Amino acid sequence: MLTDTRKLRNTQVQLSEKMEDGASLKTGFLLRYEPNKRWKLRWFALLEEQLVCTHKLHHSMVVDIVPLEGASVVCPITDPQMNSPGVFKISTPGGDELFYQAAGKQDRDGWAHAVGAVIRSLSGSKQDSEKPIPFTAFRATANVSEILGAMQDPDAGVNLGSHVRNGAVHKNCFTGSAVVDWLVRWSIIRKREDGSAMIQTLLKLGHVQEVDINDGALGASKKFSDGDKLYRFSSLNLGTKRSSYCDSTDSDSSSSEDEEEEPQENKLKKGKVLKAAYLAKKKSIRKDWRIVRVTLRENPPSLEYSRVLHDHSKKGKIIEVDDVNTEEARNDCLACGQDSAETARLRKRIVLRDVRGKCYVFKTKDEQEKLEWLPLLQSLSRKGPVS
Repeated sequence: MLTDTRKLRNTQVQLSEKMEDGASLKTGFLLRYEPNKRWKLRWFALLEEQLVCTHKLHHSMVVDIVPLEGASVVCPITDPQMNSPGVFKISTPGGDELFYQAAGKQDRDGWAHAVGAVIRSLSGSKQDSEKPIPFTAFRATANVSEILGAMQDPDAGVNLGSHVRNGAVHKNCFTGSAVVDWLVRWSIIRKREDGSAMIQTLLKLGHVQEVDINDGALGASKKFSDGDKLYRFSSLNLGTKRSSYCDSTDSDSSSSEDEEEEPQENKLKKGKVLKAAYLAKKKSIRKDWRIVRVTLRENPPSLEYSRVLHDHSKKGKIIEVDDVNTEEARNDCLACGQDSAETARLRKRIVLRDVRGKCYVFKTKDEQEKLEWLPLLQSLSRKGPVS
């Protein structure tokens, strides 16, 4: 027991050093679905092989470590109980499902893309190199992004299902024979051997991975099998975007009409969302910071901040951005004095003042995130440019 505690402490120290040295590929706040079936705000750091979950305020206090080798990421979520804006899922090789929620769709897609890239880099490096696939074996216009988009199409793509192997349920998977059948059906390849070679290339690139069913073998094999073995996408996009391989003229027209009508309906309800993120907000001059979900919209220009909740439908407090004095951000930085540490902290702050003189102070995770917010605020404000 003492040895395990020491190992855990050493691991925490090593991870803290990596995060402090700038080795994190992506950092930020996310809601995490806890074992007690409650959502809790945590701070996350994406490293080269794992996703590290720490305390929301004390980032050196490691709560959980998720190894990403052999995992897969699914976005967005189709589960009705979890289907809320910003939710994505990481499935572990053992069949566990871990749910996370970002502040908005844009932030969610950024996390899913980054996690998927790490998984592909880990999966792709494990695969055996095969001989190049001659393009005469399938359609000359084929490329990886088009094929993956077609395979993941929610209506006409590869049929994904739940499979039970050795008492464990593996979701969003497909058999080797099923994916080759799909390639033949859509005339992407001419022979089944060509289909096996194509999926082997996707295995090598890390886009597809074999599901390790823990049957006592030495892990997932490195060669694709056109049979009953289970496979899944390392990064699964369940959105409605279609690929040219699977679209007919009728489905194209209906899809484009839906895409045109939906934004108009959302725009009438609450305006287009320009950016959403979890930011720290100063309660008052004497009180400390708290994490809030901040959403910037246009038509009408507004900045909404609310408690960090899984349910995004609950309204928060609204700031009319077009009447906000944005010069306060610059003045706050200029008045920081000679303390370099204080200057660094102030560089991450966004300070706004409305027409009634009320001041709102927000803090981003770093200067880069602040620079992402400032042009948007500047474009919507009539009081002056943001600095």
